[in-house]
Amino acid sequence: MPKTKLEQELSETDYIYVLSADGDPLMPTRRRGHVKRLLNKGKARIVSHVPFVIQLKYDGSKNTQPLFGGIDPGRTNIGAAVVTPEGKCVYRSHTASRNRDVPKNMEARKSHRQASRRGERLRRKRRAKANGTTTEFPDGRMLPGYKKPVMVKDIVNTTAKFSYRKRPEKWLTPTANQLVQTHENLICRISAILPVTDWTIEANKFAFMQMDNGKCYGTDFQNGRMKGYKNSHEYVYIRQNGVCPMCGAPIEHYHHIIPRSRGGSDLPENILGVCMKCHARIHKGELRSDMKGVMKKYGSLSVLNQAIPYIWQWMTETYGEDHAHFCTGVETQTLRDDLGLPKDHDIDALCIACIGSGITPVRRLPRTFEIVQFCRHSRANINNQRERTYRLDGRIVCRNRHKRFEQKGDSLEEFRQKYPDQVSRLTVTKSTRYYNDADRLMPGAVFLFDGERYVLQSQLTGGRYYRAVGCEKRNFPAAKCTIIRENAGLVYV
Repeated sequence: MPKTKLEQELSETDYIYVLSADGDPLMPTRRRGHVKRLLNKGKARIVSHVPFVIQLKYDGSKNTQPLFGGIDPGRTNIGAAVVTPEGKCVYRSHTASRNRDVPKNMEARKSHRQASRRGERLRRKRRAKANGTTTEFPDGRMLPGYKKPVMVKDIVNTTAKFSYRKRPEKWLTPTANQLVQTHENLICRISAILPVTDWTIEANKFAFMQMDNGKCYGTDFQNGRMKGYKNSHEYVYIRQNGVCPMCGAPIEHYHHIIPRSRGGSDLPENILGVCMKCHARIHKGELRSDMKGVMKKYGSLSVLNQAIPYIWQWMTETYGEDHAHFCTGVETQTLRDDLGLPKDHDIDALCIACIGSGITPVRRLPRTFEIVQFCRHSRANINNQRERTYRLDGRIVCRNRHKRFEQKGDSLEEFRQKYPDQVSRLTVTKSTRYYNDADRLMPGAVFLFDGERYVLQSQLTGGRYYRAVGCEKRNFPAAKCTIIRENAGLVYV
């Protein structure tokens, strides 16, 4: 006889994780027949299919054994494992975080806010001009928090927000803060299905100068090329003798050769001091520099250097100093090589858990759970904003009045210079802003289609079709899908 859906799920599960009637985690089991009978008799219910978790409906013994967890921290890939005192691995997973998306989202939010504030200023200027209440500031206006007067036209600008906002103590960058929260949430998720008593983390401190030059030791770290300079801008200013290499005018702006939005570095090799006129011509594609620029080399390691101390502090506060441990990467590599195990994030986490607990692991390993992190919600009201377009006989010939940053193609200003007789024939489509639906389904939701479980990756045709993780070329009709769980951030796929 063919296996039922429940029998098939149980046969493909290495360990079944058990919760008490109160929701407390109990020891995992491999007694598939016993679990099947409990489910069929209504004495237990299925909480999750991946991983397979059940909750008992009757009061029983809550005696548990100590379990030891290990975390291999990372920016994009995080490994986790849990072992018993006998060295048996009862859980291991690999998590793909979305930490690299955080800077992109911050830049997108910044651009939307700038566009909104600019529109508000222009509206105020039009109203002031219509009512005859424009104001002049020939010498500029000194705003709180500024070192030089700010040139304003027609209206009084509002005070800069950073003038009355202060960062709290132990403030972290959004990227590092998100990484800390991801590790904390992952540990809490595992502790919700397993009674883990001790956690171990691999704590490394990365020295970037030594990674570039292995002979760098001691006072060499204090005598780098930037010694004596306040920042990279001052270094570039001295290097260029304070003049623009394009025209010889004084330096007014520091240009990133490879934009930071594309992963460009803040090192002097990626910065060029130029005047404002040459800077505008560079972005229009009229000028090019001989410098090639450099990409960021250690962005991921830099974030880890910031995040690991905060993760460690949270572990000691949550589990106690006697139950929080750490090890080094050398110790992890030594144990992994001694056991003859391959290099992988979940394997490293297994070795880390064993180092912290002082036990020897058993080579028989369960399957690895794959976890993908999704954005749980998006408060962005703006979905996208299309550019102002100009058409000649139905064909788009230019966009925007003035050329935007890294715009390809002509602007209206450039089109007027090339074809002054054709400007009157142009038809204009104004810039249009499109908004998100507040009740939209976010990626990471779990849905059923023909009895199979899938994780939502995106939607097509206004939400009429779904795309699933691992099934990028397959369309799932939304009308035939059943949403069984909303996005939970860290989703087992």
